[in-house]
Amino acid sequence: MTYNHGPASSHSLPGPVTASSSSLPSTSPPIPLQTLSPSSTFTTTSQDKRKAAWKYEGYKAFSSWMASEDDFFLFRRFGDLNSRTILWMQDRITRVENDLRRLDEMVHKSKLADNLRNDSFRWDEKWMTQRHAHMVELSQLLHHYNQFIDGYAKVRARPRADKRLVENVENWLDRGAIDPEESSFLRHTDDLTSIHHRTLPPLGRWLESFAQLHRSSFFRAKHGNDAVQKSSGTTISSNSRFDLVTNTSIIFGGLVMLLAPLWWLEYVNDSAKKLAVMTGFICVFVALGSVATVNRPAEVVAAAAAYAAVLMVFMQVQK
Repeated sequence: MTYNHGPASSHSLPGPVTASSSSLPSTSPPIPLQTLSPSSTFTTTSQDKRKAAWKYEGYKAFSSWMASEDDFFLFRRFGDLNSRTILWMQDRITRVENDLRRLDEMVHKSKLADNLRNDSFRWDEKWMTQRHAHMVELSQLLHHYNQFIDGYAKVRARPRADKRLVENVENWLDRGAIDPEESSFLRHTDDLTSIHHRTLPPLGRWLESFAQLHRSSFFRAKHGNDAVQKSSGTTISSNSRFDLVTNTSIIFGGLVMLLAPLWWLEYVNDSAKKLAVMTGFICVFVALGSVATVNRPAEVVAAAAAYAAVLMVFMQVQK
């Protein structure tokens, strides 16, 4: 290929001159590629992740953690806002109701010659479109109103979240993974409820209040959720193990309350002392039935009456 740099010169240019004793420079050696060592690359340590949990965990880890266990899944019922919304919907329906009543009264007070009617929806659709429009609107408002109340009634029926459950979420949020303003819903403790409520007897709630039991190997659950296993400071306990211990304790206590007075009465001959022993055990039975089970007061009294009848029968047999 020829490059044209302008008009040709009449004299040729001399070529390069090289001394006879000099040698042409050899080709320079290739520059070796530098391999970055692992220490030169940026690595994220567990300490870095803890310091910047808002970056490495955030809502992805928080939502997975909450969904992994019912005790972690807390939300607000928004009682005041739901009540306000229901009142607003009620007022809107009331206004439509008043308009319908006004139209009905107008037709009622009209002259027969006006041929106004209160007995036909089809006539309203053709000749009194305002009342027909109110009925269309009212059907939609009432449908939404009834659905809203039914849905909120189910949420409101949920009991308030236990203090222990709220503390679980607060402890997780202490790492700073969620914006403080967006995690402020936990401050409304009176409005919080859990996604699934376990009905526990007082004895069961008392056992689960001990953090040491949750950390013990017997009560610890083998949870397969990676989000829980990777969440530091979180221990998943087995609800079935706690229920087993609670039920076993209640059964064992019932056997003690049944057999102990029988053996005691066997060695008591005085009737007054026997009645004193029976009275004491019946009082203890009522107390334990109230604090250790979920029975209502009437059910506890009925069980105590049956228990007293058993003791009376045994005392009569001894005679």
